[in-house]
Amino acid sequence: MRRTKHQRGRTNRESLPAAPAVSVSQQSNARILLASGVDINTNIGEGFGPYRVDGEADVLPFVTSANVACGAHSGDPVLMEAALESIRYYGLSLGAHIGYPDLAGFGRREIHLSSAELRASVLYQLGALSGLARTFGLEITQVRPHGFLYRQISHDVRIATIVAKALAEYDRWLVMIGPAGNILLQAGERAGIRVAGEAWIDRGYDAQGNLLPHTHSRAVLKSAQDVVRQANLLVRSGEVIAVDGTRVRLEFETIHLHSRIVQAKLIAEELRQLIPNACSLTSEPFTIDNVEENEEFPMLAYSGY
Repeated sequence: MRRTKHQRGRTNRESLPAAPAVSVSQQSNARILLASGVDINTNIGEGFGPYRVDGEADVLPFVTSANVACGAHSGDPVLMEAALESIRYYGLSLGAHIGYPDLAGFGRREIHLSSAELRASVLYQLGALSGLARTFGLEITQVRPHGFLYRQISHDVRIATIVAKALAEYDRWLVMIGPAGNILLQAGERAGIRVAGEAWIDRGYDAQGNLLPHTHSRAVLKSAQDVVRQANLLVRSGEVIAVDGTRVRLEFETIHLHSRIVQAKLIAEELRQLIPNACSLTSEPFTIDNVEENEEFPMLAYSGY
């Protein structure tokens, strides 16, 4: 399956009308607007040097966007170029997969940077991918944090806002992908950028709609049948079955498809059949009032990722 994607320059997008919004219970200026369906995103290029991740290419015909590792938690220039070639071939929306500079720990170790260091790291990774993408005629559409940074933006609005503001500095058309919930929406509102709440088909949730930490025995769904069952429930009713058996509603605009899950290609085919009208994320920035830089950022309970 090959799709052709023609990206338009940011200046040309200024006059484009906003797509009709999907029905959501939680209204926010930051929430992304979708014409139909949901986005299906995956990560790509998460190797380094001679090390490669098997199966990444298998799911590409069935997704609508792919996030390229930018060299911090994984990835290198050669892998990034190969990933960009695949994204262009399949006509996918290009995402930047950013993380902490932690190749040895794959970006999953607990690392704490100052606000200035984190901002600079985000901008550095965006610049690296954007520079290579220009040679392929591509522009970055979405940005998805990885590992410990992803965990942080799920519960720490200060960290989420630093990342969101860095994205806005770089390009206010960028969409920030993160765990569905209020923290992501608050960060987007503060920065004036659109956000896309993300749902996982292969991860367990608690009764509050938070991902279970990896230390939990049911953090990862083990069988393809369980993954497909959760995907069906998410697509058809917008819900998941929490670890305690309760049904939890999630507000999401994109579904993450992990290429390392068991029978990933089969699951990718099933998911695309469930969402025949899947669409890529597109953004229109909005105007916000100035926010005082010294305001307090509340810290919420840790929710895993």
